[in-house]
Amino acid sequence: MIIASKCPYRISLLGGSSDLDWFVNEHGKGISIGFSINAYSTLFLKYRNSGNRGILNYSSREEYSDIETISHPIIRACFSKYKLSNPIELASFGDDISGAGLGSSSSFTVALINAINSLSKVQKSNYELAKAASEIEIENLKNPIGRQDQFLCSLGGINILNFRKNGNVQVLKEKNIIECIEKYSKDLYLVNTGIRRSSFKSLRKIKDEEKSYNHILEILKITEDFLSRSKEKSLFEINILLKESISKAWSIKRKMVGVMNEELFEIEEQLIKRNFNIIKLLGAGAGGYFLVSYNSQNQLQRKMDFEKICFQIKKVEIDHVGAVSWSI
Repeated sequence: MIIASKCPYRISLLGGSSDLDWFVNEHGKGISIGFSINAYSTLFLKYRNSGNRGILNYSSREEYSDIETISHPIIRACFSKYKLSNPIELASFGDDISGAGLGSSSSFTVALINAINSLSKVQKSNYELAKAASEIEIENLKNPIGRQDQFLCSLGGINILNFRKNGNVQVLKEKNIIECIEKYSKDLYLVNTGIRRSSFKSLRKIKDEEKSYNHILEILKITEDFLSRSKEKSLFEINILLKESISKAWSIKRKMVGVMNEELFEIEEQLIKRNFNIIKLLGAGAGGYFLVSYNSQNQLQRKMDFEKICFQIKKVEIDHVGAVSWSI
């Protein structure tokens, strides 16, 4: 039996960084608002029928006879946690836009855990998959990250997440906000800066910088204010509040250590000259993807500006399903 598994990437709109474990444990809470997109980590998993060595194909290829010798840290941690003593053959594929700022590592972790459970004929909810992925990435591998990626990727659709101490995550569904974001997302694009960086290095810089706590606290307060002010508002009013809140949060985030650099400032300038509105840089910073909208309603102008742009650009589309697996 071969198990196929896929999990979408994600876009965080508001509250990013307030999900970081060290911040939540110190402040007591965090909030994130975002959604999964139609770009995926996809993998295939099966027990090997012969031989005593497992085969792993991802961005590299490796063979292993013992789990502890596996080079890929996430695969090693997952195989170890679920005690996959029999040799496994794995092949994984990232989407064309895989890379910094879209939660691709957490997407891969969720997809792998889902596949392992399916291989063992164990059913887990998408919430449980996200929780397990968080534990592996944060507690087992000691990565300096938060829990928004695992949950936004795994759950699918648009979600509002409340983070509390001890890894507790509450999922909220505010109908009017979700409807507003659904409409708002239709005018969004992803621009690949072509700059790759280690998100862990960026996040460690943020954690070590003395001013980061207050910056993240400001971002959290903006998110809380948006949620509070959106109650009983019209969709039109919520849309205005959403845009204002994202803009305010980005103006703070871009000041944080390591988020922007000279290359990114130059790319930002080029995009603005071609009628793109910079909404935010996704992820920990220093590279990855700009989330943008387009200012002109003129279709010919849009076509010309898109053709002139020197970067990969992709229309944003929401994935409403989240993590899935099936047998072949």
